[in-house]
Amino acid sequence: MSGFRPGGMLLLATLITACSSAPVKTPEVPPLAGQPLIEIPDVNLLQTSPELREFATRNVGKRSSQDRRAWSLAYAALDPYLLNFEYDPRVTLPADEGFRAGRGNCLTFSSMFVAMAREAGLKAWFQEVKIPPVWSTANETMLFSMHVNAVVRDRSNEFTVDVSRRKQQAVEQVRRLGDQEALAQYYNNLGADALVEDNRALAYAYFRKAISVDAGLHYIWSNLGVVLRRNEQTEEAILAYQTSLKLEPRQSVALNNLYSIYDEDGDLEKAEAIQAQVERHRRKNPYYLNYMAEVAVEEQRYDDAIALLNRALRIENNEYRFYFNLAQSQFLSGKTDLAQESLEQARQLAPPGLDKSELSLPGDTL
Repeated sequence: MSGFRPGGMLLLATLITACSSAPVKTPEVPPLAGQPLIEIPDVNLLQTSPELREFATRNVGKRSSQDRRAWSLAYAALDPYLLNFEYDPRVTLPADEGFRAGRGNCLTFSSMFVAMAREAGLKAWFQEVKIPPVWSTANETMLFSMHVNAVVRDRSNEFTVDVSRRKQQAVEQVRRLGDQEALAQYYNNLGADALVEDNRALAYAYFRKAISVDAGLHYIWSNLGVVLRRNEQTEEAILAYQTSLKLEPRQSVALNNLYSIYDEDGDLEKAEAIQAQVERHRRKNPYYLNYMAEVAVEEQRYDDAIALLNRALRIENNEYRFYFNLAQSQFLSGKTDLAQESLEQARQLAPPGLDKSELSLPGDTL
């Protein structure tokens, strides 16, 4: 397959974290035309509360020897009987609110733990973990997520504390994050949430706030470009994407969105210059492959759709929507037995709250 269909699910918002800041001069944030101006108040990401301080004191000061303070706090933070914290990737909160709510994403938990550790007199910091990217979709927006955890040190002992409880690999790329970058990520996450809800004014306000904290983070400029493009400010969106690429030339999100602008607006020369690079990145994204499969079904190219969905499933094999689309494509191509197998797999992987009657083929009964 060559070329790309314009429009569709080609807007991506980066969540949680990305690469380090670069010494590149960045432009002023363009104003958002025709939208209300929202001012985002300053937030102390590491704000403590009496309850949080009491937890830190109780689980470090009294329960451990001088040489086991870091271990004791790390153990307590991950023990559900001592700290009942529920991991929820959709919730971004500062430390005190995360402790009070007892839930949040990896940035929330890491903020909470770093605040606890410093309150107890320990050295602690945020850490970016470079794991394979995780893609998801929400309200016609592709989301690209990565991961943050916390590190605590006491004398010669150092412990990594990760809310996901994922096992650290023997060889794993990690990078220490400063408090300012973590704060910028906090505002970025809230901006991405607003972007998913198509609240352009609020999303813009959060991304502008994030840039004011750390203007060298490429993914925030890319997200700002999405808002500007949706607000029909094409030239400003191009500026934001180009800034993102200057900060990190190897990343794919801004490049993909920049290509979409050139392609949709008929600037074929600029689109052709980056098309091959964009295509290489897109074919590693299972949700883009699924999107291309939906296009193929609309054009009655069912075998192409099946091939695309099988490739998507080799990358991400726990997405029920891929199996359901595969079942539909197989059914339309006459492969009814395979279609039933794929349909059953989709039903097994579907979230508990989903009405399984939504996953059916013509003539199929639950």
